[in-house]
Amino acid sequence: MKIAIIGAGFTGLAAALRLTRSGHQVMVFEKDSQPGGLAIGFSDPKWKWNLERHYHHWFTSDWAVRNLASEIGHPVVARRPITSTYIGGQIYQLDSLTSLLKFPALPVVDRLRVGMVLAYLRLTPWWQPLENLTAEDFLKRTMGERAWQVMWQPLFAGKFGQYADQISAAWFWGRIAKRSATLLYPQGGFQSFADSLATAVQKLGAKFNYGVAIDKITDLTDKFDKVICTLPTPLFSRISGLQYPGLSGLGAVNLVLALEKPFLKDIYWLNINDRSFPFISVVEHTNFMDAANYGGEHIIYIGNYVSADHRYFVQSAAQLLKLFMPYLQKINPQFKSGWIRKSWVFKAPFAQPVVTTRYSRFIPSIYTSISNLYLANIQQVYPWDRGTNYAVELGQRVADLCLK
Repeated sequence: MKIAIIGAGFTGLAAALRLTRSGHQVMVFEKDSQPGGLAIGFSDPKWKWNLERHYHHWFTSDWAVRNLASEIGHPVVARRPITSTYIGGQIYQLDSLTSLLKFPALPVVDRLRVGMVLAYLRLTPWWQPLENLTAEDFLKRTMGERAWQVMWQPLFAGKFGQYADQISAAWFWGRIAKRSATLLYPQGGFQSFADSLATAVQKLGAKFNYGVAIDKITDLTDKFDKVICTLPTPLFSRISGLQYPGLSGLGAVNLVLALEKPFLKDIYWLNINDRSFPFISVVEHTNFMDAANYGGEHIIYIGNYVSADHRYFVQSAAQLLKLFMPYLQKINPQFKSGWIRKSWVFKAPFAQPVVTTRYSRFIPSIYTSISNLYLANIQQVYPWDRGTNYAVELGQRVADLCLK
């Protein structure tokens, strides 16, 4: 068969690998100049490794992508970085049961309740009953009002904005169930891994067309036996005419700074539980991967999830930095603009599905009403959250369905 794949993210790449190995002719169309999708990378002349435009890592439980890396011989680095939370002007490490039990912002009884509920969510495979509850309702009932207000409400409000009180408890289960203290990262960066995967697919005979955007689905369905589209649902609707009501999503805006000095010292991930701040997280990538890979520079992401019409989407790196600077100095009072060697801003209008209660009713089918056209995107990995591991799983699944 002649099979077209729209999108060279990890869903498209995983599907292409499986289909070419089955002996089919595969052609991949990608609007960007390189593969990777939301994990696409960029570089600087001083760096040995690429860096993602939007921060990424894997958990030890991400077996689909780990197995794929092993299959194509791409090395993976494992580290256990520190995750902390900024609350009430203070930074608290919150990435283990021990650190939770030491957390002074909650009474001991509440800390124990939080620990027991998190343990339950990690152990139970039964997420379906949680689909009918909001995360807010579930967490208030189980962990208590104080834990909700101090630990969780600021994170939901920061991440989901107007949708915060609609998010499904099943989504929260998915975030907890797969989490691991040890994190993994492909050697050289995600762009290096995507390039390795694309090369493996090309060696099997697939062809890649970079810098090509598909405007109408009929441009491909008339020429190929089967077509797999991995675009976000709104873009798929635009080129296919098919509509999927009940689905919402948020975009991502990341300001990336290359610094002469460490910003967070030993902390990799800092959640911001203060909604007066204009961002929701600070991620110091070089407290996870060695700064030597980036010319000795210290790399931080300042992250946000916002709607695609938010003002951040039209602001430059300099404008965002001016807005964020006073708040960065609250976190680290010694931080100065003179530390900054370079800044970038990266924007993705479709990055985070809004997973409301009873979300399974709205998930698009992989099969579409157009003959031999398949849809495979981030909104179909439920109950899991977005991530390259689930993109790989989905790509392999749509390839198998396509072969049937």
